[in-house]
Amino acid sequence: MDERLRIDLFCEDSGHEQFTGTLLRRIARELEIRLDVQTRNSRGGHARALREFRAWQKAVVAQRGRGSAGPDLLVLIIDANCTGWSERRHGLEEAIDSTVFRAHAIGCPDPHVERWCFADPQAVQAVLGWPCPMDPGKCERGLYKQLLRETILKAGQPILTGEMEYAPDLVEAMDFFRAGKNQPSLRHFIEEVRSAIQRWRVVEAREAPPA
Repeated sequence: MDERLRIDLFCEDSGHEQFTGTLLRRIARELEIRLDVQTRNSRGGHARALREFRAWQKAVVAQRGRGSAGPDLLVLIIDANCTGWSERRHGLEEAIDSTVFRAHAIGCPDPHVERWCFADPQAVQAVLGWPCPMDPGKCERGLYKQLLRETILKAGQPILTGEMEYAPDLVEAMDFFRAGKNQPSLRHFIEEVRSAIQRWRVVEAREAPPA
C-alpha cells in the first residue's frame, strides 16, 4: 500500500508554515507515513486569516463540484493572540465545514507562533548556540517575535529573510515531550496531528484490497 497522506495546510502566514510544515514532516517520518502537503498562506493577522479561510473553503466546495478530490486531512493554524488557545480553537473548529474536510487538526499558538520556537530551551541552545531566554509569560503584540530576533542576533547568527527561518531547525531539534510540557498549546497540536494521522492509517489499512 502506498501510504501517502494528502494534507491541506492553511496557515496564518509564512512563519506558521515554516514551523508547521516541518512539524508535520517530522511526525510523519516518525510514524513512517508519506505526505503530500498543499499549503495556503494568509496575510494580515487572525481576522483576515479567518475570512480568507472561509473563502478558500467555499472554493474547495466548488472544486469538488468539478471532480477535484479533497484532502485526507485539513491542518489549520492561526495564533490565539490574547484569547487563549482553547477559546480560539473552539472558534476555528466552528468555522470548519465537516462536509468539506472529513478530518482536521487545529493549531493555536498561545499567544503567537514565535513562542513555540522557545518551547524546548535545549533545542534553542543546540541550534542557535545561545541560551534560551526566560519566557516573559505575557501577551503583547510582537513580543515573542522581537525576543526571537534578539536571541538570534545575540547568538551571532544572520537573519536573511526573517526570524522564523530558524523554525525548521528548532522543530527538528525539539524534544516534543519537553516542548509540550512547557507549551500546552503546542502539546495539544502535536497530539491532534498524531491522532489524525493514526486514524487515517487505520482507515487506509481497513480499505486496502487484500494482497
